[in-house]
Amino acid sequence: MSDAANVIPMMDAINPQYARAVALVVKEQKASTSFIQRHLGIGYNAASRLIEAMEDEGIVTSSDHVGHREVVAQEVPADIASAAAAIGSDGKIPMKETDADREVRDNTYRVTADELRSFVERFETLEVEKKEIADQQKEVMAEAKGRGFDTKALRKLIALRKKSADEIAEEEAILDMYKEAMGMR
Repeated sequence: MSDAANVIPMMDAINPQYARAVALVVKEQKASTSFIQRHLGIGYNAASRLIEAMEDEGIVTSSDHVGHREVVAQEVPADIASAAAAIGSDGKIPMKETDADREVRDNTYRVTADELRSFVERFETLEVEKKEIADQQKEVMAEAKGRGFDTKALRKLIALRKKSADEIAEEEAILDMYKEAMGMR
């Protein structure tokens, strides 16, 4: 199977959704993203990936100058037909979600929700820690001010300690030049 087909979600051997899309396209002899969207009830990106996979497999042609595609295959390829457990024995394409599809979707949702919750909670923990550190920094500056130090000068000194001697010299030279241009010398 091609690279485009491998990015189709839930791809084990052949994705049931891909198999349904191929059966639909071959049966109706129509191949467009919107056609697949409407009949399978999926989003544009998923339908587009299915069409691209069919193009890579030679089931449909690439789009012409107006976006029209021709269906090349006259029947569903054997490997796809045999893997299409989601297609009923009567050859019709079930358009409703099966229990298996729903279970896969629900499990995917739970994993995603748990992962999302984990990121949110980690970020919230860091926010609390950041606030605690900021409070501690304020306490240090308040103590320094209480002992008679100029906190603005201390903050500038701390910022300078983070820079190399070359960076400091460059900034001072630029500042001197600007002062001179403004008549502040």
